[in-house]
Amino acid sequence: MYGGGYRDVVYLHYYEGYTVPEIAEILGKNVNTVYTRLTRARGLLRRTLGGDDDA
Repeated sequence: MYGGGYRDVVYLHYYEGYTVPEIAEILGKNVNTVYTRLTRARGLLRRTLGGDDDA
């Protein structure tokens, strides 16, 4: 999967409203893995969309 699973995490969190622990259970991943993927996805989106560096 492109993005190392970031798409699923972003979709479930921002569009479906699940919490990180809920996403971890849904995907069968460690909670810390989900937090890491969400953080990395935000960084990728920020760079891709040209967001502020101080956000």
